[in-house]
Amino acid sequence: MTELVTPRPSRLFSSDDVLNGQAKLDDYPLRYICLVPPMGGRMRTAVSFGIKAMDEVDKILSAVELLETQGWEVVTLDQAGLTAFMRRTLPR
Repeated sequence: MTELVTPRPSRLFSSDDVLNGQAKLDDYPLRYICLVPPMGGRMRTAVSFGIKAMDEVDKILSAVELLETQGWEVVTLDQAGLTAFMRRTLPR
């Protein structure tokens, strides 16, 4: 007997997608997510610690603040501030 397995939704969300409303997390079925810059891990190697990096950190923190108003909280930020790990705190 073969079971149909529903693929798990991604836990990675772009800060830009959260800020511009493309990432809708109201019905997201999992409790933990990860916010990353638009290019994900590639951004980390492409960005030097200058103005561009600070723009990306600002976007991550702005997305975090927006999600906090929607029942999410920060679990941790990576050392560079380019990845935020969050969990849902309010019941859906």
